[in-house]
Amino acid sequence: MNLLKKGEAVETSQPAMALNNYQKAHAFSGKINFTKGYFESLRLLAYQLNNMGRHDEARKIALAAVQKARQDTSKRHLALSYFAVANTALFMGRYQEAIPNYQKAVLYMRQIGNMKNVAVVNQNLGYIFRKQKMYAKALDYYGRALALDTTWTKDNADRRSIASDYFSIGVVYSDLEKSRKTLEYYRKAKQWIDPKNDLDFMVNLYSNIGYEHGLAQRYDSALYYRREALRVSRLLGNDRHELHSLMTLAETYNQMQKYTTAKKLLDESHALARKTKASLTEFQSIYHGYALANDGLGKYEATVQWLDKYIVATDSLNNQETKSLLQDYEVKLKQAESRQQLAERQRSIDQLREQQKRQNLWLLVAGLVAFGTVSALVFTYLYTRQRQRTADNALLASQRERELAVVQSELQGQQKERLRISKEMHDDLGASLTAIGLLSEVVKTRMGPNTTPEVEKISSISADMVTAMNEIIWSLNTKNDSLNGLIAYTRSYASEFIDNTSLTLRTEVEESAQEIPMRGIDRRNVFLTVKEALNNVVKHAQATRITLRMQPEADQLAIEVCDNGRGFTPNGTTSLRNGLGNMQNRMIESGGRCEIIPSSTGTCVKITYPYSTVPAPKILQT
Repeated sequence: MNLLKKGEAVETSQPAMALNNYQKAHAFSGKINFTKGYFESLRLLAYQLNNMGRHDEARKIALAAVQKARQDTSKRHLALSYFAVANTALFMGRYQEAIPNYQKAVLYMRQIGNMKNVAVVNQNLGYIFRKQKMYAKALDYYGRALALDTTWTKDNADRRSIASDYFSIGVVYSDLEKSRKTLEYYRKAKQWIDPKNDLDFMVNLYSNIGYEHGLAQRYDSALYYRREALRVSRLLGNDRHELHSLMTLAETYNQMQKYTTAKKLLDESHALARKTKASLTEFQSIYHGYALANDGLGKYEATVQWLDKYIVATDSLNNQETKSLLQDYEVKLKQAESRQQLAERQRSIDQLREQQKRQNLWLLVAGLVAFGTVSALVFTYLYTRQRQRTADNALLASQRERELAVVQSELQGQQKERLRISKEMHDDLGASLTAIGLLSEVVKTRMGPNTTPEVEKISSISADMVTAMNEIIWSLNTKNDSLNGLIAYTRSYASEFIDNTSLTLRTEVEESAQEIPMRGIDRRNVFLTVKEALNNVVKHAQATRITLRMQPEADQLAIEVCDNGRGFTPNGTTSLRNGLGNMQNRMIESGGRCEIIPSSTGTCVKITYPYSTVPAPKILQT
């Protein structure tokens, strides 16, 4: 986590150093299996690689993270992984790959309540549709992003995100050649920019505003904003921003026919482009600017030289585009061949299916004939067996009575053994664990503020073991095999458990008017279900109050554990969690039911345990 913090601190000013820190963090977290660090470093590493144009590396890391996240099943990690894959596809221009991965990311982001990242995804989808000239859809997604980003109060708002939403909408209107609307949204974006921390954003905004004024031939305004873009880019120390600002400023002076000033700016641009090893497209723009400036100054020989360089650069770019197109065609050809092979295989499969259908028809006819024959034989056999069973049942009835007597004798022995085990656990293990707890407390007192974490851990573990052992002893003790015993113990446990938290407990508990026996396994299942429900409230609900209701009814015990927390929405993933699944499985094992009912005002767990009203001596205890 320290490596990630160091990387974020220099992400803009020293991108190579930031990338190195992210790579170290990603490798180390994977080595020690530190899941949180692995996915946090993935997010930053993929972003930095994409910013530096190393998209293939970013894609490989993101796809590996998706596989790991599927095994981990954390919604947050799945959201981060799909988001990284989609972002990389976006940078690479693979829009059809980016869109479904963004949609998967949004699915998990909504489930964990991360609406800020949902807004980011809407921003990126807006960009994709704008690049495809689907402007209505682009405006729709940018509008969704803006609606989410402005949900929070002004003090808590992500100002940069809101500025980015307004800026993006302005860019769409610029593509639509609606200059007035464009400048209107650019001005709204400027109001949300932080002038100290959003220097890179300011460069882009000033450049775009200058471009709009240049189109309208308002050159004074265009010069002002492009100079501001140059000034801020130099404050930022970003060579790429500075190069583009110099080039656009030179373009404005050429439009104003101030060729000498334009030429000086082009000289700076050319030197900076060579220093930073700029792209061929940027050199092409510089060569074009030089040709215009020299032509305006009447230096025709120089104009021809710069035009030659411009033509060479243009040819090179065209060759690159042609090569890229050929590669795309090769990919499409391979895809077409694959589809043809699949079609041929499908035809073969269809033929085999037809043959199988004919075979199945003949098998069905033969099966019906065989079934008729076998049915006649079975009827004769069953008639004979029925007469034999009538005689055997009388004998079995007498045998079962004897077996029942043996079982009752064994159960009485089991009850004695349960009492013996619970007594020995209380006398031996209980005393030892209590001694460990007391000794650890003495050590903590003597060590004072220098107490080591290990001593704290010993004290905590011994206390937990005493609590767990008491629960086991209670479930083993046959004296507690009653409904009222369960109600009293559960109420006592809930009070002690909630006393150690900041929550308020309200109990609405009634005891049964008659003594109803319970099996030990049923008592333990009901108690552990209530205990798991209380644990879930403390861990996840973010509640301030818990209500425990226990109401014995005519033929069942009704229990409710309700809270006023944030609630949750059950789905396929939550239903598979161990805690919720175990609660339902325990109650099913005891013939009962466990229902989890969420609402906007909290969650309510309803537990029902059916019991028999037969007198105690007639119920077998296990």
